[in-house]
Amino acid sequence: MLVQGEAESHRTTFTYNSAVIGGHLEGNQICVHVSETNSLKEWNGTSTALNPDLVLVPNLVVNSAGLSAPALAKRFTGLASEVIPSAYYARGCYFTLSNTKTTPFQHLIYPIPEDGGLGVHVTLDLNGQVKFGPDVEWIDSIDDISRIRPKLSGPGQPPVDFVIQGENIHGIPGLVNLFGIESPGLTSSLAIAEYIVTRFLG
Repeated sequence: MLVQGEAESHRTTFTYNSAVIGGHLEGNQICVHVSETNSLKEWNGTSTALNPDLVLVPNLVVNSAGLSAPALAKRFTGLASEVIPSAYYARGCYFTLSNTKTTPFQHLIYPIPEDGGLGVHVTLDLNGQVKFGPDVEWIDSIDDISRIRPKLSGPGQPPVDFVIQGENIHGIPGLVNLFGIESPGLTSSLAIAEYIVTRFLG
């Protein structure tokens, strides 16, 4: 709540029970379509029949919808489809070493990277317990949000780093798309935010 309070003291407004469902261009200005979350219960996510409850005309839009960032970008009318990368999904699981009286490892172990990940790490938690993970399990769709990482490359493809996409790529002023922000994207989120502010609001 400390971060929220600090943001609100700098004129930030948080809105709850609402969702961005898409947007459109008016000239070079992007307009964002917002609906109440309750009105989305019957919506399949692809129909254009849903009318927004509110249309915002902001100076800057940061599409940081994580797993849903490519799908949301596709619902921005006027954004060229060829600049939206394909989305791939991988689930990662962690495993705990049990039934041992002494830990066989005294430090972290980073293996050779594998297809879709950096390899199954050996980590020690604060209690000294050994954990292995995350592994990589490719999945076809977002059936359950937990443990799923957004990827910009699929099985057997060369790895692709995350993308911070601005007007120089898609041609729309005031729109920044964040695609494929997986680890270390979460731990680097404040650095990414500072970069966006410096580059697009500086």
